[in-house]
Amino acid sequence: MEFPGELNLISVFESIPERKDETEDFYYDQSTFLFENDHEAFEVILSPFYGALSLTVTDKKTSNTMSYIEFHSVRKLEIVEDKKDCSKIRIMHGESDRFENIVEITLKPRYKFIFREQYL
Repeated sequence: MEFPGELNLISVFESIPERKDETEDFYYDQSTFLFENDHEAFEVILSPFYGALSLTVTDKKTSNTMSYIEFHSVRKLEIVEDKKDCSKIRIMHGESDRFENIVEITLKPRYKFIFREQYL
């Protein structure tokens, strides 16, 4: 599994993670990042060693959950864009010789979720 380092994730999420076990290496630990943009609040929980990632997106005005995703087979997490006014991540997941699932998530300026199944 390929995950960016902790400092790169701190940069893209603009958040210091809450760690389950501060004495454990980031890769083997569970980290929770809490952050927001002008419209939505986010909670990202990562466990790189297990290939696990969950994302909860909440509308700031109504406090309604807009989106909840949970992956247990993340092969790769990459940072697509990390700028002050725009940030995006891409997740590749699924175990198959025939296809891979690609999820691109825009975090700023507004939340956007794109899911593609790509045949190899």
